[in-house]
Amino acid sequence: MVKMTCIVCGVQINEKNYNFNKEAFTNSNSNEKIMYCPFCGAPMEYLIENGEEIKYDRNKLDENALKIIDHAVKLEVFNGDFYKKASDMAKDENIKNMFKALSSIEYMHARIHKKIAGIKEMPVLRNMDYSKYNTDEALLAAACQREKHAVEYYKKYGKEIHEENIVKIFNVLSKVEEEHIVLTSE
Repeated sequence: MVKMTCIVCGVQINEKNYNFNKEAFTNSNSNEKIMYCPFCGAPMEYLIENGEEIKYDRNKLDENALKIIDHAVKLEVFNGDFYKKASDMAKDENIKNMFKALSSIEYMHARIHKKIAGIKEMPVLRNMDYSKYNTDEALLAAACQREKHAVEYYKKYGKEIHEENIVKIFNVLSKVEEEHIVLTSE
């Protein structure tokens, strides 16, 4: 297997980790064909042999862009927290595993945004009560709604950022969230 680097999150993909979070994808990576970054979900065109992370100019970020990225961190942490709890609440083992993998990917998205904006600490959001989602179907419906919201967020606010490589990252993460919509609505 050729070692690849995800240029979105910067993680090196190898024979030991290519299948991490496999439950978060409709198709699985194999040793012969890596289709997604197992950490952030970026599609194969962003996985490059000996690649380097996408470079961006933080100086092009105005106050509004930094606020948008700060909200993106919180959005991803919020969804990551939900998936973490949903993995404990789900009854079906496959759904539990999918939620656990989705949680990991959402937290990686938050780390990507945190790094872009130069945010030092990961935000800790208030503890939410998800007990009303008392069936796997209700959890999946809530998950699907969250993913739709994330896609809308990236599409709406990506237009307000004036650094093309950050816009590219928003677009990639939006595509990942679109895949999660498919996954959570099956």
